[in-house]
Amino acid sequence: MKKIRSIMDKALGMVCAIMLAFMTILATYQVVTRYAFNTPSTMSEDLLSYSFVWVSLLGTALVFGQKEHMKLTLFSDKLKGFSALALSIFTELLIVGVVIIVFLIGGQKFVGVGGLQASPTLNMTMDWIYLILPITGVLILIYNMLNITQAIQQYKGERKEEVQ
Repeated sequence: MKKIRSIMDKALGMVCAIMLAFMTILATYQVVTRYAFNTPSTMSEDLLSYSFVWVSLLGTALVFGQKEHMKLTLFSDKLKGFSALALSIFTELLIVGVVIIVFLIGGQKFVGVGGLQASPTLNMTMDWIYLILPITGVLILIYNMLNITQAIQQYKGERKEEVQ
């Protein structure tokens, strides 16, 4: 499980870093064309917007995988043993529910509608842009399963230490 998480973390981190570098170059190009040549590039503006959405959502999946998302630890810090495990699994299952509804079901509908829309500046259908929603949903679900497995293994490890 750790190997899967490590591979996913490295791959997503690399993709996000490459996309951020691409966005930096694109924004620089846009500023130069706008102010130096007085001919703003609408294509780069749209591409920058879509890239921002993609990097944000891929970054969201990465943050969920590393369990670094915003959370209130008021109760979880006070729980130990099985109660902590139950709360951790419950939290992950709540996230799974939201991901299924928003990213998978909603994302699938967006992709379907996006096939009927076109980006005039990029000359492509919007389904390619909206495809990031189900992709992010699948990545978060994989991370959720890894998080649940890790919580169970950690609980079993704590139980073994108590017995000894």
